Amino acid sequence: MADRYARHALVPGWDQTALARAEVVVVGVGALGTEVARLLGQAGVGRLVLCDPDVVSESNLSRGALFRAADVGRAKVEAAAEALEVIAPDTVVDPRHAELAAAVGLGELRSASLVVSCLDSLAARLRLTTRCNLVGVPLLDGGTSPWGGEVRYHAVDDACFGCGLSAADRAATDDPWSCADLVRPHHHGASAPISALVASWMATTALRLLFGHRPGTTVVRVDPVRGAAHQVRLDRDPECPFHETVTEVFPLAHNHFSTAGDLLAAVRDDEVALTWTPFPVDGRTSVHLRDAPGGARLADLGVAPRELLPVVTPGSAGRLRYLELAPTGEGAP
Repeated sequence: MADRYARHALVPGWDQTALARAEVVVVGVGALGTEVARLLGQAGVGRLVLCDPDVVSESNLSRGALFRAADVGRAKVEAAAEALEVIAPDTVVDPRHAELAAAVGLGELRSASLVVSCLDSLAARLRLTTRCNLVGVPLLDGGTSPWGGEVRYHAVDDACFGCGLSAADRAATDDPWSCADLVRPHHHGASAPISALVASWMATTALRLLFGHRPGTTVVRVDPVRGAAHQVRLDRDPECPFHETVTEVFPLAHNHFSTAGDLLAAVRDDEVALTWTPFPVDGRTSVHLRDAPGGARLADLGVAPRELLPVVTPGSAGRLRYLELAPTGEGAP
């Protein structure tokens, strides 16, 4: 495979070794996500984590670069991973068939080289923005319109996706402490050429970021009909509610295959341990870990690998700390 990247070596500023060491989380594996994953895989990114709870539908076949007719009904991430094994054999692909907060833990986001958002829901984008801001990881976001699109880069110390929104738009998401009840937007038309154009811009930006270059602007709006791309600078909004950050973190010896009882053993009686995704209990849902059966595995309750779970002390000015799960395969199951 020595010749696979021979032409890359001729590109000024290219660093194939840096790509081989990089780990990129791609959230949303539809028209944009499959194309971004394909381009990053063929470029030689060492590891891709693909996150999407959806399955391939027939309408995906006109736009999803990694999907085939035989994939209809399969998990998008599984179909995409299988295709990438063929066209990008040097890339390790880790498919996560679940909603974001149940698929990729905050610890994983924190250690990723880059997180890429290819989501089509305002609620989901704000939720991902919140999680990335919590652990201080940059986020590259892309979206399409019928005849164009935009690419946004959210540096840790810069404006985030929520900063440019009105209070009404911010309210379109659920409480950032919970990841339930997605708000589904009105879907607009989409085509393969527009998806591929925006995805190519996103992948190019991602490569530059992985090579250590930071974009000079926050938002680029792409208008292929007029043959133009407009740069827009957004200022960070000091009132934006999505810039909360994790403070106290306590590593645990248990991973997400441990039980609720195992985790609660590390929590004081006066503390409340919470999950990010509600789990069913007695005909209702809850995010309070004490409501779960003690023998229930955290993974079965929707807790992601390497998650940071919030623990609140009521009546103490809302004191908050986080328990960090060990990586899967390490610590006690």
